[in-house]
Amino acid sequence: MKLIVLGSSSKGNCYVMTDGTESLIIEAGVKWPEVKQLMGYNISSIASLIISHEHGDHAGHVKEYIAAGIRVYSQAETLDNLKIANDHYTTCITPMKKTIVGGFTVIPLEVEHDVPCVAYLINHAGMGLTLFITDTFVFDYVIKDLRHILIEANYADDILDYNIEKGHLPIMLRKRLMTSHMELNTTKKVLLKQNLSKVRDITLIHLSDGNSDATRFTREIEKATGRPTSVADAGMEIYFDDMPF
Repeated sequence: MKLIVLGSSSKGNCYVMTDGTESLIIEAGVKWPEVKQLMGYNISSIASLIISHEHGDHAGHVKEYIAAGIRVYSQAETLDNLKIANDHYTTCITPMKKTIVGGFTVIPLEVEHDVPCVAYLINHAGMGLTLFITDTFVFDYVIKDLRHILIEANYADDILDYNIEKGHLPIMLRKRLMTSHMELNTTKKVLLKQNLSKVRDITLIHLSDGNSDATRFTREIEKATGRPTSVADAGMEIYFDDMPF
């Protein structure tokens, strides 16, 4: 199993988990033709698309996926707000309720954002248990037996404060970020609450273009957790497996 990153920023988010035979798409913030090309036009391998919430950088192209015959899983309120009909191309999911999507087991976990949003626990025989967290400022769950973690590290307080002080950003942005996105130190705290003994890799996602530092964030998370860490960037591939260290 490998993870392919098509986008991981406010410009658009989209990730594909695939073993070449079966694939799961997470987020629809990238245009469908880009995904189709990535898949070598073999769209029959796609088990489904799951989306975390309604914002355009995560769900802006979802209707293109539906038009291509891809089944979409998300919360009912998210689908309603996106004005997507509840029909044979959509499935409503409920937080904490397990959903089987081909060979993938998906459990949504409700998180706090400025619109309804979920994180995901995703399991597959080819990779083991994977945690996906984006667009939230808090995560109180403690998950056992994780193998892979994709987690938001959107901004650092000191970088944000500098940008506000220099007039690069409005001060009102701070309040919004504090109640909608995960700051670097919060990311550390969330990770350190988990049992990381079986975790093979940590991938930092959805870094702010102007309020983050990929090199610093990677270094600090690796130091705090002792686990190999990388920052998601469009075009990168990460090979997952289900074997612990």
